[in-house]
Amino acid sequence: MFLDYNDSISLFVSDVEVGFTGPCGSCRQTLAEFGLDLDVYLVNPKNESKLYTLRELLPIAFTPNDLQKRRASHDIVE
Repeated sequence: MFLDYNDSISLFVSDVEVGFTGPCGSCRQTLAEFGLDLDVYLVNPKNESKLYTLRELLPIAFTPNDLQKRRASHDIVE
């Protein structure tokens, strides 16, 4: 499957135990490559759900836009 940054994506995460569990940090960072406004539905065993945006689950994320930012130059001290 090929995804464009303009495609609409929703993610569903289910916990087979109890409560609501979000995706792990590594998965959240990978998902951030597609944008922080991604809808993430957390679903519990009772089929109840909670809706979050990825931005809510991964505050202060490093995104592809950060690669375009100007970097500070550093002097090497010997």
